[in-house]
Amino acid sequence: MKRISKLTILGGFALLIAGALMISSCEGPVGPAGAAGTNGTDGTDGTNGIDGNVTCLGCHNTENQAEIATEFAASQHASGDIAVSYAGGRGGSSACAACHSHEGYLEFARTGGVANNFTNPSPWICATCHDLHTDFADGDYAFRLGDPVALVADETVVIDGGNNNTCINCHQSRRLVSDYDDVTKDTTYTRRFTGDDIDVYTTAAWGPGGSATLVPTGDTLVVAFVVPTLTHAYISSTHAGPHHGPQANLWHGEAAGTVDGTPYASHADGCVSCHMGPESGHSFHPVDGNCIDCHGSKGTEMDAVAARLEAIAHALEAIHAIHIDESWKTGESLFGAAHPVYASLERDDFNAWWNFTLIMEDRSLSAHNPTYVKTLLNSIEATLGIGP
Repeated sequence: MKRISKLTILGGFALLIAGALMISSCEGPVGPAGAAGTNGTDGTDGTNGIDGNVTCLGCHNTENQAEIATEFAASQHASGDIAVSYAGGRGGSSACAACHSHEGYLEFARTGGVANNFTNPSPWICATCHDLHTDFADGDYAFRLGDPVALVADETVVIDGGNNNTCINCHQSRRLVSDYDDVTKDTTYTRRFTGDDIDVYTTAAWGPGGSATLVPTGDTLVVAFVVPTLTHAYISSTHAGPHHGPQANLWHGEAAGTVDGTPYASHADGCVSCHMGPESGHSFHPVDGNCIDCHGSKGTEMDAVAARLEAIAHALEAIHAIHIDESWKTGESLFGAAHPVYASLERDDFNAWWNFTLIMEDRSLSAHNPTYVKTLLNSIEATLGIGP
């Protein structure tokens, strides 16, 4: 019986296998194709994009790229004071890197600040200002920082200058006059000077009751600057003022000391039209050819502003608010030759010094906002008792 049961079981397996083979060998013909599936969400075939060679090479062709590279190499952004070499490497300092190095600007664009110093900062390149293209619409230059700008010195003032916004992020004042004139009680500041500074501060603006004392060895001058807060304000360093490059503030009519409260409208076009016109490109040089369509020839207006600034500089040196380098006195450029000095000044004189410094650091000789600059000059001259 045991033998018969095994054969029976084996036979059953054989029948199952044979049945399976019969079923598989009898598969019918392939049926008709089903309906096409959807592509994405609209159920339509994809369409070809615009040919990149047509879209991109309109600007990024060899000839244009070479021309832009040549222009940019001649600019201050690539090789001048704003570059990494400025003041021995300001591009590496976290306080300065946002505008003085490629790496700092990228971090500022991403996070709104720069957390740490950079060991090997780089000068600006194309990718500093321009991000990857996200839209090929006419006039889109893929700026990293193209949104309206809240001014550093006064965040309540927001400037929307369109394509000028990229420039405004850096070309603005870092301080207001109130950042220096903010002491709440009478204060005496004691400083020591050596070398050539002894001659500068022997007859300085010490303030009421201030003094200068030469130590017995003759190599150090001790100066006490007395600042009564009701009447005086203190120039607290030799680089005091709105900081270099406050062009956006002049352009927009902001950041001066006390004037008259009148708003002064911005120049109609701003940075891009004058500094990147067909005569300038990426050199950013504001040549006459970019401006004569609206303004005609330069004429003598800017020369007149330069003459007024020169007279003001001498008057400010006479009250010990600034020191003028010998290089300028022998006929070289006024820009960069007039430096603030430590001083306790009457408040009106302090505002006159601030407004003069604002105009000097702007360096446009009024071109960025002629009406505003002339108003400032009138105010300064009235305070100092001089005339144009």
